[in-house]
Amino acid sequence: MVVKYRTGQFIVNLQSENKKASASYLKKLYRRSSLFRWQLKPSFQVDINRFIPPTDPWRGSAKIGGEILHSGLPANRNQPEYFSFDWLRDVRDFGGDAARIFVRDEISLWLSENINWDAKSWHPKILGDRLCNLIFSYKWYANSASETFQNRLLSKLAVESQCLALDWQTQSNIDDQITAIRGLLVAQSSFNTKLSDMRPLLQIFERKLLEILNEDGGHVSRQPETHFKILTQLFECRVAMAQVGINDIQWLDLILTKMGAIAKMWRSGSGNFAHFHGGGITHAERIDDVVKRCGPTGKVTRHAKQTGFLRLSSGRTTLIMDCAGPVKTIPENSASLASFEVHFAGTPFIVNVGQLSEEKLIKSAFCQTAAHTSLTLDNLNNCSLRSDGYELVRALEIGPATGGTLIHIAHDGYMNSHGIVHERQVYLATGGGNIRGSDTLRYTGGPGAIPKTCITRFHLHPRVSAAMVSNGTIVLKVSSQKAGWLFKCKGANPVLEPSVYFEGKRRLRSQQIILRMHAQDIRHLSEKILKWSFAKQ
Repeated sequence: MVVKYRTGQFIVNLQSENKKASASYLKKLYRRSSLFRWQLKPSFQVDINRFIPPTDPWRGSAKIGGEILHSGLPANRNQPEYFSFDWLRDVRDFGGDAARIFVRDEISLWLSENINWDAKSWHPKILGDRLCNLIFSYKWYANSASETFQNRLLSKLAVESQCLALDWQTQSNIDDQITAIRGLLVAQSSFNTKLSDMRPLLQIFERKLLEILNEDGGHVSRQPETHFKILTQLFECRVAMAQVGINDIQWLDLILTKMGAIAKMWRSGSGNFAHFHGGGITHAERIDDVVKRCGPTGKVTRHAKQTGFLRLSSGRTTLIMDCAGPVKTIPENSASLASFEVHFAGTPFIVNVGQLSEEKLIKSAFCQTAAHTSLTLDNLNNCSLRSDGYELVRALEIGPATGGTLIHIAHDGYMNSHGIVHERQVYLATGGGNIRGSDTLRYTGGPGAIPKTCITRFHLHPRVSAAMVSNGTIVLKVSSQKAGWLFKCKGANPVLEPSVYFEGKRRLRSQQIILRMHAQDIRHLSEKILKWSFAKQ
């Protein structure tokens, strides 16, 4: 059954989400026909004077824009990414008449060569991005253009909006649906649609957002980059609607505030996202631009209970910990339970490797527990997609301790394999100059293999140099900072080994501190404990 609601000038298709659009030959043939073009004809008169494009809230890269102009080609025209016009902001921010003429020529070429529907260039994700990119930069490249150019472009935008209204629900991924709906909302606002006519689509939008967001505002994937992408798209919708006088959308304002707070919680000392679940790609300047507009003023979220992260700060030291189990529907998430990062004076100090490689085998390796500052037992991951999500964490406490703050987490990541519970305590002293912790393995009496070796790893940022001195003490020095740190431990002999770290997409050499402890006798002793500390000198 197909139900249609008219939302302003566009008709949104509310067909069952389980019914996917057929990719058959007949469908493709129909969609490239004049009959389908007639179906996409807008039900309103395109009028330049009624079109109100919003002011773009985002900046591009003038450097990249200059490179595009110099090469004369923004992207490979055979790739779908070209048709999204993601490069337009960069050329705009480079500026100048030559840049404006270049953009108009590219748009004119696109208008001439893409009259008929195409499965790739008219894909809902591409359509949503293209509508937003062309509309947000419209004032710069089109306001001074001829009426013929503007009429031709606006007619095309109206047609593509109608196609997007028909196709957005064909996307099985709700994030992709959000991307498409955001394109519709920006287009409807710009074509001066009344709020009363947009309410059906806004209600759908709200329902979809509630499906992908936790109560605290974090994206259910627990992936910082995915969360950030949705946050920027929601803000674009808010800007577009506010510019035409639509301000009474309190639920969207509340979501933006919550999501902004979570984004701030994930930020490392350098301003990028900490290396959890693929975080660390987006530049700090871009994150700063967005969270200043969306995030609440004042304190940063300390504990996102539903999203499953903790953040402690004292002095110039910040500690971020992953304290939840995996999301079953997100296979690319890391086995990073109980791992943490420490950032000191704006520099990452103790880190996770990150997993930014496009190669599946390499990415899989970086998703393992061993690629994080955590404990592994017999080289196994401490959580998997077979686990029951948050039920892995059997205890989580955070509170004041003498002279600082203490985190205690206990999880069942090794219960099925060894009948063992892992408990980790991390203490951050007031002032941030002392970080102490312990890793305890407790045998529960349950079935499983007898463990051989447990390893606790502390991956160090490339800007941190480490050297072994007497009595198992390690001296650490953060480049460009006067203060050094001393690492000590009890229960194992520390060693230094090579590691890697991803800064954006660059792979850098680094070091890691390794603590190995034999665990064959745990059933006799009931528990095995490793204690460790980092002290500022």
